[in-house]
Order: sequence, then structure tokens, then C-alpha cells
Amino acid sequence: MNTADLKQEIETILWKYLRDNFLPRHAEAKLGSEENLFDCGILDSAGLISFIVYLEKKFGLTIPDEELLPENFASLQSISCYLARKKNNAGT
Repeated sequence: MNTADLKQEIETILWKYLRDNFLPRHAEAKLGSEENLFDCGILDSAGLISFIVYLEKKFGLTIPDEELLPENFASLQSISCYLARKKNNAGT
């Protein structure tokens, strides 16, 4: 699978998880891939912890504390890019 397809697949999985767990009353809501999840009120610090645990289990990755940076986890796009990089690096 190429990187673009992997990022799209990851973004779809992330959106479904966020919608089902953080926006249950807004299942039909639309969220742009570049919208900041914290500024939109979808994630907060407590929500981020449970989201990170989900990501590690779902994608079989360990996310080190030093990589828990806003540029990696602010939006669906930044998260999918980060996870695609991690998965590609794990495969090499």
C-alpha cells in the first residue's frame, strides 16, 4: 500500500473512532482533516490519553512521550501522517 492510501485509510479509521467515542450525538458531523481537534473541543488532555491508548493498540505501535507533540496530534491529517510514518519506519 502506498503512503497516500495508507494515510487515507488511517484517517478513515481515526474519524470513525472519534465520531463513535467523542461525538456520539453528532454521528453525521463533518470534520475537515486539517481542523484542530483541540480547538474544536473534540479532544482535551484526558481524551488525548485514551485516544493514544487506542492508537497504540489499533496500529500496534508505541508512541513515546517525546512524540506527543501538537504537530503530531492536532488534526486528523497530522495524526494520519504521523502514524503512516511510524508504520513505514516499523516496516523497514
